[in-house]
Order: sequence, then structure tokens, then C-alpha cells
Amino acid sequence: ADLGAAPAAYGEFWRLWKEGRFFECHEVLEILWRQTPGLERWFYNGLIHCAVARYQAKRCMSRGAARQFLRAQLKLATFEPRYGGIDIVALIEYLRREMAPSLAMQSDIESGQLKELRQMLQKKMIGHFPSGRYEGKWEDW
Repeated sequence: ADLGAAPAAYGEFWRLWKEGRFFECHEVLEILWRQTPGLERWFYNGLIHCAVARYQAKRCMSRGAARQFLRAQLKLATFEPRYGGIDIVALIEYLRREMAPSLAMQSDIESGQLKELRQMLQKKMIGHFPSGRYEGKWEDW
């Protein structure tokens, strides 16, 4: 699936991403995300979580980075294997590698909180996707 004529903000997001300007990535895509209805809204929101995860990891905020990565992974999994002109599987694997130091720093308590967050988000997402569209594709790390 693709976005058809992608909005300018989408292209700007990826330009900023390549420059490592993750805070700005979030800012530029947030307006588009808020204005977009339906499943595409979840896609943009997943990308925002990717950018915030990278931003927080760069700032050594491991707990926030891990939580944002979880949100990104859950929201983008339903768009696998490709969507919006990008390889979603490769993007999630790239993030997993980039997030590895942040994920490794999680205490047992924080890991438990991530599992609780995943369960809560899982229930929320299943209710928003058409039957069969969201199959709960997520992994532990």
C-alpha cells in the first residue's frame, strides 16, 4: 500500500530524519497526523513515535526511548511489509538496533511496566482496526 500523492510534510519528515533532526521530524509530522483520518493517521503516529524514540535515545533518556519504540513498533506493525514507500520491517529492525542500548538499560520494574503498556496498547489498537487488519504483530526484545 502507498499514500498516493504524499503530503509535503511526509517528505520533509524523511529529509529531517536523514539529517538526524528527530525533534523536528516529530514537529513537522504532528500537524499532518492530527489532520489525517482513518488508518493513515495510525501510520503517521507510528512514525512520530519512531522520531521521538530516536530523539530520547540521543538524549540518554532510556525509559522514554523504550516506551516510544514500543508504541512505534505496535502502531507500524499493521502496515508491514511496506507502506508509504518505506519498508516497515526494515524500519522496525533499524529502530531495534538503535534502541538496543536503551532497552538493555531497563530495570526489571521498567521492563514490567513496558509489558503492561504493551498489553494496554494492544487492546486499544485492536478496537481501532477493521477485523483482521490488526493481528497483534509485536515482539518482546
